[in-house]
Amino acid sequence: MLGYPLKLLLNAIEKRHGHEAVIQTLADAGLPADRVYQLNEPYADSEAQRLSAAASQRISVDDIAEAFFTDTLVRFPTWFEMCKTSREFLEMQPEIHNTFAHGLQRPQDREAVRDKFRIEKLDDELVVHYRSPHLLCDMYKAIAKHVFEHYQDQATIEEPKCMKRGDAECELRVRWT
Repeated sequence: MLGYPLKLLLNAIEKRHGHEAVIQTLADAGLPADRVYQLNEPYADSEAQRLSAAASQRISVDDIAEAFFTDTLVRFPTWFEMCKTSREFLEMQPEIHNTFAHGLQRPQDREAVRDKFRIEKLDDELVVHYRSPHLLCDMYKAIAKHVFEHYQDQATIEEPKCMKRGDAECELRVRWT
């Protein structure tokens, strides 16, 4: 996993609970108290999973999604300016995600980032196919809700397939009303 979401996770904990909570979260994940995540560096999936599990004791998926959305809006405003609707933004999301892979040195790290998302653009819906050992489909849905609000769109997300239920991938069906 890239460092950007891990860094934002710790930032969200610090904002809500203070620096001591960050240190305790790192300790709970078996990580050193001085661990710093670089935005575009890869980290072991096992480390990301341990950190996510420890963080879930202190902060909700909705809190993390809000922090992620807010940081992304400030850090990368052009992405939002390029789109007129949430659908346009979500259609572009795999490309945004994959831009982070360009800076990775090892081909297997680049492929791991690129292989997570695939989009089907249908007339009445957007079908997002997500595959990752991190099982962050709930995070995708929570961030998407912030995207809907940002563009003042109304939409629903259904998830007929989910890796957490044993499916090979998560399938998220987004429909605008």
